[in-house]
Amino acid sequence: MSSAILHRSLDKTYPEAVSGEGVFLITRAGDRILDGSSGAAVSCLGHNNREVIDAIVKQTQSLSFAHTLFFTSDPAEQLALHLLAESRAAFAKVSFLCSGSEAVESALKIARQYHIYRGEPARVNFVGRAHSYHGNTLGALAAGNNPARRGTFGPILAPVFHHVSRCFYDADVGEGQSEESYEDGLIAEFEAKIGELGPETVAAIIVEPVVGSTLGAAPATKTYLPRLRKLCDRHGILLIFDEVMCGLGRSGTYHAWEQLGGVPPDLQTVGKGLAAGYQPLSAVLMAGKISEAFEAASAEGAEKFASGHTFQGHAVACAGALTVQRILKRDGLVRNVAEMGELLRDLLEKGLPADLVARGARVRGVGLFRAVDFGTVGREELGAPLAGEVGEETFGRGAAVYPCSAAVDAILFAPPFIISNEEVALLVDIFLGALNSVIEGRRARQLSS
Repeated sequence: MSSAILHRSLDKTYPEAVSGEGVFLITRAGDRILDGSSGAAVSCLGHNNREVIDAIVKQTQSLSFAHTLFFTSDPAEQLALHLLAESRAAFAKVSFLCSGSEAVESALKIARQYHIYRGEPARVNFVGRAHSYHGNTLGALAAGNNPARRGTFGPILAPVFHHVSRCFYDADVGEGQSEESYEDGLIAEFEAKIGELGPETVAAIIVEPVVGSTLGAAPATKTYLPRLRKLCDRHGILLIFDEVMCGLGRSGTYHAWEQLGGVPPDLQTVGKGLAAGYQPLSAVLMAGKISEAFEAASAEGAEKFASGHTFQGHAVACAGALTVQRILKRDGLVRNVAEMGELLRDLLEKGLPADLVARGARVRGVGLFRAVDFGTVGREELGAPLAGEVGEETFGRGAAVYPCSAAVDAILFAPPFIISNEEVALLVDIFLGALNSVIEGRRARQLSS
């Protein structure tokens, strides 16, 4: 019987996941699939964590839903306090949404409203980067620049979103060029775009500190984010960090920016690992100057911030997320991310075929957010990009990894934070077996043709 669901792909058959256990998902056919990418960097606590499930059930038994137009809830209040306490006094307020796309949309609207409250209504422009991804709603899609996702919808995206070059030192640095010189060029490009638009018209710059699936775990260079901070401050522009995928421990620090210059943004989006997939939840974290502007405007009777979502601050989702975040802290799982991330990197680097490495294949990333980039080997020597086929072969052998093919030919690894040494080794073994099988098959077909 055909499915009644409009699936992501209509030319494949999806196995049915029926249960989970730690880092494994189990299908109706009984196959155990090692979740090597946590879905899309979501399931940071793995699957079937009874402590989180019990917290969700308990909250449902007392209060499932109360609309935030009328009420707040203890789980939402406590989760907000926890996030602020773990963020080095960088933020003062939190707003909870459902998806990463909603969080980005809200951050963009908050930035616009902030400038309205400050008497600068001309600030309507936003500057992002090429090969960024900020979500799939129209505003988030416009803020990002993922060609594969934007193409069809380009004509209906808002023209106030502009893009400069990506920060992708691995691929874009010139021969003999220093990292500082490379950064100089990127910051100069931001300066030029701001000058072209008029500094007084720019509301915010939005970037991913570590670019996820579009570029394959590509972190910002050492002083790129602090230099963006200074640039924004000089022109009165807000700085937005999108950490929906790379944040809340995934990169080996609670916030990715903590290890990439240590300078916080004005607005930050988080999601995915916030509730670890046990409930849909995302959030916008706001610096004090943002919340102070909103509070001052409210005290003066200014027009209210007209942006709300039915399920924002959902009590059950927040109860689950609060338990997730408390477990991360209690069990030292961010430290485990850093340690297992180093092991994952080492095993991947040691296991990659030497001839691929000689042709530019490489491992990059931070924490448990790593990618194997095949460079141009697939396209130029083996007939087609490798990521899609390698991902399918890896899945068939018992592990799920995330193919990146929008701008790079790469495989993304983002396993649960609870992964063990033995499970990291198993994940790498399955992947390398799949990679070698695909390469051998491609070369055999080339020889026979």
